[in-house]
Amino acid sequence: MNPDPATPGSDDGPISALLSAMRRRWWLVATLLLATIGAALVGLSLRAPSYTSTAQILVTPFPQQADSTLAGIRIVRDSGDGARNLLTATALLDSSQNASVAARRLGEGTTADELADAVVVEAAGGSDLVAVAATAGSGARAAALANAYAEAALAVRDRDVQQQARLALTAIAGRNEASLEVPREQLRTLRDQGDPTLSLAQPAAADVNPNGPADVMVLVAAIVLGLVLGGIGALLLERGDRRVRSREELLQTIPVPMLVGVPEVRGRDGIDMPPAVREAFRTLQLQLEMQREPAQCRRVLVTSASSGDGKTTAVLNLAFALVSAGQRVVVIDFDLRRPSVAGAVGLTAIEPLSALVGVPVTLGNVMRSAPRLAPLRVVQIANGPDDVMLLPQLAVRMHALLEEARAVADYVLIDSSPLGEVSDALAIIDAVDDVLLVGRPRTTDRRALDTMAGLLERTDVRPLGWVVTGTQATTSAYYEATTRRGWARRAAAERR
Repeated sequence: MNPDPATPGSDDGPISALLSAMRRRWWLVATLLLATIGAALVGLSLRAPSYTSTAQILVTPFPQQADSTLAGIRIVRDSGDGARNLLTATALLDSSQNASVAARRLGEGTTADELADAVVVEAAGGSDLVAVAATAGSGARAAALANAYAEAALAVRDRDVQQQARLALTAIAGRNEASLEVPREQLRTLRDQGDPTLSLAQPAAADVNPNGPADVMVLVAAIVLGLVLGGIGALLLERGDRRVRSREELLQTIPVPMLVGVPEVRGRDGIDMPPAVREAFRTLQLQLEMQREPAQCRRVLVTSASSGDGKTTAVLNLAFALVSAGQRVVVIDFDLRRPSVAGAVGLTAIEPLSALVGVPVTLGNVMRSAPRLAPLRVVQIANGPDDVMLLPQLAVRMHALLEEARAVADYVLIDSSPLGEVSDALAIIDAVDDVLLVGRPRTTDRRALDTMAGLLERTDVRPLGWVVTGTQATTSAYYEATTRRGWARRAAAERR
């Protein structure tokens, strides 16, 4: 009978649950969305554009030789492992000396430290290239830095290899062995041409696209992040919210008919209600009349799952509708914790039944006419929370009063304590003809609702139906407009 309170409407899928949570917590979603968009805009306004250009240096390893004449020349030798060859080339190209030479070539106040910070030399994976990437505030500047460094690094390598080749040639200058002819020729080539293992494969070009995502993509990502955070936050709040979310959840927990929906009214209580509320309770009154036998006194217990659901207001407005239809109505305030009916209808010095415990009384002794609704008669059972100690005796008296009411009333409406919070109403529930449930979406406590459902199921009580307050009225706009016109004509007649 009772679905898992943590997952109301368990027939819905996770996407539906997420969307429902986001609709109900739209303010949280909107706040997080605006926050992420605002943070993105601030970040974009502070972000300095940067560009990266890359020059590529081709690595052509020198073949390994058994002759030791070339052993002193620091060049990239073929190790049989391409990755290792690239690491060797990268180590030769990445040096502070190269940055200093490149800075002098550029001039314009460029320092070696600035160039070293702006340039990254790394192997291009899966190829025989070393990338010289430079980052600057413009594409042209980045390309100039990358090209200057690449050219300087190659020039330094050529100079170093030429110097080493000259020293090697000097070392073997007086030797005429035939085995030195080939190495001598190779050294002359290195002396004249420089490092043959490194060459510029592709100079850097000015990049027109700044680094990082485009502004539009940043904003799109901020919107997505805001929605994701909003959805997560809404779900977390929903999980921690113990309130019933919709009238469907009320009907799923206790599956009895919804008799009427009463529209939300702010700043009013008691019987001072607008025409739309009057019409809703007139609809409820007509449904009760259709099920009542002629000359029958119908005793109706009105309860709710939790306080604040509109139970007392429902009792008073149903009583108003019944009295307006010419019915004899007695309202009994059996809320032993917070009695409020008497004050709502203008009764002040009323003596409750609890004050007369031990004294033989009849219904006439404790029944009073309501000043604000003269045909209505009110019985108050208790003064406040302390009288709950008298519940067993009051329950016995209530059974007798309800029997006595058959002769003097067409309807007895009993305003009881919230059944989901305290079980006082169970003491007299077997003496009534019907039970009406009052619930208010976004107010009714879900745990109290489950408690009430369990108590009703265990006592084998099937309520007549739901009165759902704070929701869309079940009456049409046509009848509401008609009622408003009638009230306007009545007010105009009274003024005349």
